Amino acid sequence: MFPPGFLGTRADLLTDLITVGYWIIPLVLYLSSTWARRGDHRLHRNVQCVCLALLTVILVLFEVNIRMRGGSEALFISSSFAQTPLLRFILLFHLAIAVSSYLAWIALTVVSWRKFESDLPGRFSINHRKVGLLVIGGNVATAITGVMLYVVGFVL
Repeated sequence: MFPPGFLGTRADLLTDLITVGYWIIPLVLYLSSTWARRGDHRLHRNVQCVCLALLTVILVLFEVNIRMRGGSEALFISSSFAQTPLLRFILLFHLAIAVSSYLAWIALTVVSWRKFESDLPGRFSINHRKVGLLVIGGNVATAITGVMLYVVGFVL
């Protein structure tokens, strides 16, 4: 579906873009959190929503790409670690972190959007900060495990 990637591996263009892009997401999330600390809550909200919307579109494209190529096993068939417990573990560990971080981000966005005009900043802000830090940490962990998966699946 997509042409070969630009990183010089067996991965396609979309996989390369996601791998590189996932290192940008935590930086944007952190930058957005600094705007919130400075009191620009509207900018913080808008950046968060745009990032989440873009990520959703990219993830749908990525999932369709994986399915069209025959699933994750077909995706990694050229790897020297294809169908090994190591690759399977890294994939499942990566997916667990990525999915839980993504769902937490969606939940935080929905709740925060509803409370934006009435309760933010306010009592909810403490919980918002805590969950927001978990979302940022989850995205960092997703990036790290994504690179591990990329290396084992497309480089080695």
